[in-house]
Formats: sequence, C-alpha cells, structure tokens
Amino acid sequence: MADLKKILFKYHQLFLPFIFIISLLIFWFFLMPRFNQIKKVYYSNQKERERIRSLQVKISDLETLNEYELTEKSEILLLALPSEKNGVAMMGAVSNLVEENGLVIESISVSPGEIATGSAEESAEESAMDFLPFRLTITGEITQFLNFLEAASQTLPLMDVEMRNFDITGEQSTSDCLIKFYYTGLPTTLGKIETPVPKLSSQEELFLDELQKFNAYQLEPFEPSVGGRANPFTF
Repeated sequence: MADLKKILFKYHQLFLPFIFIISLLIFWFFLMPRFNQIKKVYYSNQKERERIRSLQVKISDLETLNEYELTEKSEILLLALPSEKNGVAMMGAVSNLVEENGLVIESISVSPGEIATGSAEESAEESAMDFLPFRLTITGEITQFLNFLEAASQTLPLMDVEMRNFDITGEQSTSDCLIKFYYTGLPTTLGKIETPVPKLSSQEELFLDELQKFNAYQLEPFEPSVGGRANPFTF
C-alpha cells in the first residue's frame, strides 16, 4: 500500500494529462462517429421540415387560385404565343388581317424548311424567340397600309411587321412585307413539387389586361379563296 502511494505521488503530475488523453481517445473513436450521425439526421430532418413548409405554402396558394381566371389568362397567353408552329393556320391569319384592311395580296411565300423544321436560320440569328416568317407582296392605298400596320400591332398572335421596297404609283401602293409570327413550346417539365407557385407581378397583370383588348385570331386551317384577283401562294 505504501508502495502504491509512493508511485501515485511520484507520477501525480502525469495523472491529469493521462486522463485527458484517454478521454480524448474515447470521444474521438466512440463518441465522434455518433455525433456525426446525429448531426446528419438533424440536418436531414431540417431539410424535410423546410420542404414541408414549402409544400404547405404551395397548397395554400393553389387553394386561393381562381380556376376561371386562371383558364382565361392561359387562353389569352396561348393566343398571344401559340404553343406550336402551325404554318397553314398562321397563313390564314395573315390573309384575314390583310384583307380586312382592304389590301390585296399579290403573292405570299414561306420556305418549306421553315415550316417543317424548327426555327429558321434568320430567327436563330436575330431573335431569342422562335418565329415563322411570311413574305408577302401587297397592294392598296396608303391609308389602308397605315390601318393594316396599326391593326397588326394590336392583334394576337403576336407578330412583327416590316415593310420593304415601298412603291407608290398614283393612289395605289405596293410593298414587300415580312411578317414574323412568334410561338413558343409548352414546358416539358412541371418542376419540383416544393417549388413555389409563380405569381404575376403588377406590371405583368397590366400587360395581360392590355392583351385582352387585342383582336385575337383563332389559328384555324386556311383555305385560299379562288376568284377575282388570285393570290398565288408559292412554297
């Protein structure tokens, strides 16, 4: 017993460091892995809680949506930007718009490749949006051209009209015209389920209200009329 006391007294200064080292080894090899597992579970549960909160907000937003208003807005947007490139129907809209303003179509053309494939080279170079270009030669009076341009700026589907080679002969004028009809494909994915419901800003709401005032053409199949001054369509 006396020898044990002598040994403890001799090495008492090393006793505390020894206990510390043993404790550190126990913590590092036994407790640290458990601590890491607990931390992973905690953060995983935290992400799930955040996801649940996002889903609750999304459910609340969906419950407040007005189905009729949502359908009406969707229809207006699809009229403004069709979901597919329908060359024949777009040609019908062009013909109706021109003839309603008293102009006469001398010729109209669109490249088969621009109908059959995706965007034409011109659209890839000049615009970030897809469009289908029609090239027309039209005849009429100056006031009819002005009325046509004004009507085109307030017509759905959205289009861009560019007059080229304007020739005035007496009361009649002739111009080559490039009309670009814009379109865009529908989304291919719905996104993550916890993604918040997108909402229109006040400016977007005002823009949509303006679109509702536009004259909308339903893109229906076009049948060229025969008789009078024929309209030669070249493909």
